[in-house]
Amino acid sequence: MQQFFNTFTENRKNMEAIQSNFIELLKRSTATHISLAEELSELLKISLDSVYRRLRCETDITLSETFAICKHFNIPLEALAEINSNMVAFRINKLSNSAESFSQYLQVLHGDLNWMMKYPNHHLIYAAEDLPVFYHFFFPNLALFKMVYWNKSILNAEALQGKTIEEIQLPPTWLEEVSKVREVFLKIPTTEIWNDDTLKSSIQQIKFYWEAGFFQKKETILAILEDLDGILAMATKQAAMGKKYNPIKDQYYDVEYSMYGCELMIGNNAVFLTSDTHQASYISYNSFNFMRSNNRYFNESNEGWLRNMISKSTHLSLVAEKSRNQFFRAIYASIDKLRQQVLND
Repeated sequence: MQQFFNTFTENRKNMEAIQSNFIELLKRSTATHISLAEELSELLKISLDSVYRRLRCETDITLSETFAICKHFNIPLEALAEINSNMVAFRINKLSNSAESFSQYLQVLHGDLNWMMKYPNHHLIYAAEDLPVFYHFFFPNLALFKMVYWNKSILNAEALQGKTIEEIQLPPTWLEEVSKVREVFLKIPTTEIWNDDTLKSSIQQIKFYWEAGFFQKKETILAILEDLDGILAMATKQAAMGKKYNPIKDQYYDVEYSMYGCELMIGNNAVFLTSDTHQASYISYNSFNFMRSNNRYFNESNEGWLRNMISKSTHLSLVAEKSRNQFFRAIYASIDKLRQQVLND
């Protein structure tokens, strides 16, 4: 009998340790402004008293409750294996070479922006090692090129192989989703950090396709380069006014926009969505894909890094006309260099 009691006690302690670890991970995945107890009460459809008993490990969290919580807070079950784990959970987009897969990518992009719009004082901070994905969608020639490049060269979509840019038509669903992403992006206050290389990868991709024979006509690539000029004009107008600007409608929005020019290597695309109650961090991978975490400590680290980059950058918005013109002049020159190469070929 004593042996049974000792075994039961030991198993109970192990279960409490696992549950305690799970709760700690849960707290690290929840924004500081959120009432975890209230969130769990609503999610699990149980009283606050029942929630607090679970948080104190007086009542076991059931398996079905664990799965529901993990799904809601993006916590992997594997993270429960270590009692003092420093694991950070990320949600990823599983992309394939199908058109449907890329449609889902655009839907997730749109859904995440809409998700942040629900919360008060939402704001987006974007460290742009590469051109922020949203800008492509305002310029049809560049949008077509980038989506072809992502799917043909990165995802290896079979339907696009062996075709030139002029021979490819994008699925209507992509264009519909692009329009939705574009409209939501214009409504979100944004701070962006650019450097001299922000457009470098796009210019290199266009150059590669030209030299590889993926364009039939010079007019096609020249139209894409003109769209790159248009992006710089869009960014210039936004920075000058401190407001979002829609080049399609030639219209400013009463939505805050702030731009910084950084002489340091940014290193990677990092995005931080923040509000009074919810935060999320996005890190790029596989060229254009992204993974997201709601982990509080990771968010704090990401925000701290972004704020530090801002402190070491030049503010290009509103009154900084001279600095702004100098910053964009070098990028315009890079675009024009490729334009002259195409014209002389």
